[in-house]
Order: sequence, then structure tokens, then C-alpha cells
Amino acid sequence: MKVLKIIGLSLLGIILVLAIAIALFIYKMGSGFDSFETDPPDLPSDLGSKAILVFSKTNGFRHGGAIEASYPVYRQLARENDWSIFETDNGAVFSEEILKKFKVVVWNNTTGRVLIEEQRQALRDYLEGGGGFVGVHGAGDHSHHWDWYEDEVINARFSHHNISLELETASLSLERDTSNLAVSEGLPTAMSHQDEWYVFYDNPRENGSTVLYTVDENTFDVSGNLGFLVTDKDFGMGEDHPIVWYHELKAGRVFYSALGHHGAAFDNRDHQQILENGITWAGNF
Repeated sequence: MKVLKIIGLSLLGIILVLAIAIALFIYKMGSGFDSFETDPPDLPSDLGSKAILVFSKTNGFRHGGAIEASYPVYRQLARENDWSIFETDNGAVFSEEILKKFKVVVWNNTTGRVLIEEQRQALRDYLEGGGGFVGVHGAGDHSHHWDWYEDEVINARFSHHNISLELETASLSLERDTSNLAVSEGLPTAMSHQDEWYVFYDNPRENGSTVLYTVDENTFDVSGNLGFLVTDKDFGMGEDHPIVWYHELKAGRVFYSALGHHGAAFDNRDHQQILENGITWAGNF
């Protein structure tokens, strides 16, 4: 009996530890654990006129493999396009003085509440005053808790992503904007890509965005249900499921791509071209 009691208590302890770990993980994905910076990093003195700020801070879920794999891609694009790149996780770069040195800010799988109020206002002033913004994958999830950012920058509210043991390969379709062909330059009309597929409550097209790519929901499982933990996410966006889009925000420009969950996504040359076109358009280069 004593042995059985020990075994029972051990199992109970394991179950409690697992439950706490799962709860912390879910909380981190949805709300994150806040940390903020007020002392900015030192910037290079020779940023030039085509400077790109790549911001990869995560107070929510960290797409570590994707972030690390993205850096050589941005650097290669910078060499090919005569851009200069500054990479940081320090939120204190979001000040009027620093942001005016950059043509485009890339939120590179940035998740969680990453900026204090003064820094948030600096980003808002920068974008509405004519700055460029490119959001990648996690930059569009629901962990930011910032109404203006979700509604005006991303232009759509995140609901969930598909749940699968392995990432699914889905089919994407290009929409060419005849009034702005440069955004789709070099991109295939049809594209297959393996990723984690985001589902949004609202369609950014209906909020004024121009869609670059849609994803075919018939080529992946849209459900975000997770056993008994999540039971109300078995839905998609229907026949019109935007996955890459862009719009003007007052005097600024915003480009968002929901692609880029894992490192291998940045090996896809078509995905690299999407990022290049997005940065070029956002920066008005």
C-alpha cells in the first residue's frame, strides 16, 4: 500500500507540473511576460539613406528558429538592394530621434507587449508621419494587446492558427494590383509553401488593405482546436483567406505577411521575394 501511495503521489505531482507548464505556455502565447528597455543601443554612424530596422523582440512566443534564419536573408537583400540593416531586440530604439534614421521598421516575428507607452506613441507617430512598416508572421498574432496596432497597422484581428503535428503545405494565389505592379514583381501566380497558417476574425480586404496572396483553405486543416483546452476554433475565413497584404496608413505604408513560422520558411526564394518587395514598397525605394 505504501508503494502504491508513493506511485499515486508521484503521478499526481507529474500531472500538476504538466498542467502548470501548459498553463504558463498558453499564457505566454496569449499575454506574454513583459520586459521593457529604456536605454537604446548604439547605432552605426553610417546607416545611410536606405536604413532598415529589424526588430525581433519577443515577450510572447519566440519563433527562435525563424528569427535566426531570417537574419542572413535580410542581410543578403540589403547587399543586393543597397540597404543598410540594423538588428535589435531593444525596444528603446522606438523614439522619434532614432526612428527618423530609418526608412522601414520590420517587426520580425515580434510578439507580446514589447513597448512602453512612450515607445508605442513614437511608432505611431513614425508610421502616420510617413514611415514604412513590414510585419512578419507573429507580428500579426493576438499577443500585442494594442488596439491601434491590431486594427490600423495589421488591419485584422487574429483568431488562431491551424493545429497539426507537422506544418502543412498549402497553395497560395497571387493577386496583381495593376496600379502597383512593383509589389508583385518576380512573384509566381501560384505558390506552394509550408507554414503555420493564421486565421483572422476579419478580412483585411474589407478594412481597406490590398491583398497580395490568398491561401486555399482546401489545402490545409483550418481548425485551431486543441483537445479540451481549446474547443471553439474549428473555422476558417472561407474562400477569401488573405495571407499577405498591404495598405497605406495616413502618410505611412504597412506591409504584412503571415508567412514565416519556422526557419525553413526563409529558405523559400518566393518568400524571400515577398519580403524584398514588401520592404521596397514600404520604404518607397
